[in-house]
Amino acid sequence: MNKTEFFQRVAQLDNLTATDRRVIDYLDKHFLSLPYSKVVDICKEINIAKSTLGRFMIKIGFNGFQDFKKATIKPELYRNISPIERFNKENNLQSGMAYVQRHFSDVTDNITDTLDKMNAQDLEKAIALLCDPEKRLYVIGSASANALAEYFYLLGRYIKKDIVLLDANIGNLPHKLVDSRRGDVLLAISYFRFSSVTTRLVRWFHQHRGDTVVITDREVNPFSHFASVVLLTESRHKGLFNSRSAGFVLIEALVNYMGEVTGKELGDNFQVMESLFEEFNVFNK
Repeated sequence: MNKTEFFQRVAQLDNLTATDRRVIDYLDKHFLSLPYSKVVDICKEINIAKSTLGRFMIKIGFNGFQDFKKATIKPELYRNISPIERFNKENNLQSGMAYVQRHFSDVTDNITDTLDKMNAQDLEKAIALLCDPEKRLYVIGSASANALAEYFYLLGRYIKKDIVLLDANIGNLPHKLVDSRRGDVLLAISYFRFSSVTTRLVRWFHQHRGDTVVITDREVNPFSHFASVVLLTESRHKGLFNSRSAGFVLIEALVNYMGEVTGKELGDNFQVMESLFEEFNVFNK
């Protein structure tokens, strides 16, 4: 059942209560994140009892929320399929050169498709949040996304002094977040199969701190419910592992644009950074 079919069922209801309308409005806004939603979280946000949500589901023809959730999104869209499950080795046996050429073609298509589908309004909002000099910026990425987060952080430190790279080790997160405050911004990078640590952090940040910018590769994801902005990047690849190339290009564009709008502070940061490189003899001469 898609959103259109959901509203067709709703249209058949008579005498909708104010609570019914709140439930409908919530489900409309968060339809794509429903596969990852929990009854307790939904009821808390709508401020209703679980039994109230259950009665609404019965009104529209389901046995309960779990029954509704299963019918709403096709399982293959959100089931945590591992790389080896989708890998078909027989389709990938070819010469090294041919394989590399196909890889470059896949990467180019991903970058082009990401740019073509990018929502300009969402992108401008994300840039405004990331570049705001009054806001401390936290960055996290788990698994393969950790490399992208660290790359953004390392270059971002030249540009923005108040930036913190978060550890995906959940035991270390409280140490990094202890100085966080309301109004701060979180940049979270997470690809399917979606890190549970990143998901929990995005939810917490949304509820207790401020805006979140999420870079991910699936429209159906656990973040859209809590994110201020979701930037989607294509990650399709015919090989064993999905591609992170489009996400990397987007990260490069964002951090370079931050440098464009920083102003005088940029020169000061670079001078300090270069003096530290010189002090510790970081690079070969």
